[in-house]
Amino acid sequence: MILVSQVETWLFMDQTRADAADAPTILVEKDASGAKSFTAMRTLFQLKKWTGQRRFVPLLSCDETAYRAYEVFHVDAVPPFAILDSGRVLLKDNEVDAAYEVALDDAAPKTYGERLAFVADYVERALGETVVLAIDEPVASHPQVPEDVFVPENVMQTSERLFAWANRQQTERDEVK
Repeated sequence: MILVSQVETWLFMDQTRADAADAPTILVEKDASGAKSFTAMRTLFQLKKWTGQRRFVPLLSCDETAYRAYEVFHVDAVPPFAILDSGRVLLKDNEVDAAYEVALDDAAPKTYGERLAFVADYVERALGETVVLAIDEPVASHPQVPEDVFVPENVMQTSERLFAWANRQQTERDEVK
């Protein structure tokens, strides 16, 4: 199972929320203006585990330049792929995947949902595993995490629930093999 997560709303929080958090947090995004995004330390450990197994792919709305500010994805938890600009750009091992650009142009998806379905299919083929989406809106062609995993306005609970669910799913899949 490959977990694709919309990290900006599911895993990361701004400094105000990080300062108010009741658990330790760590800076994950810093640009020229300073600290921007934080995550719980427990979430960072899960990101390290899942990216180390090549089973986690971040989905971000930002472009490649802004992605470079996410230190976590260049130092601690380097993903096999990163989906940027809402699926318009795909990085493979943090470099632009030129083959994806060509394939996306050929497919010419018209909507955000079509683009997400296309990139999910592409990642599935590349990694040989089913993609499960942790995103804000459904994409009918791919499985999603249960709705109750996402806790609106509470990244700490959402990230904890997400990785607890994903770890259970992975354990069940491993037991079946």
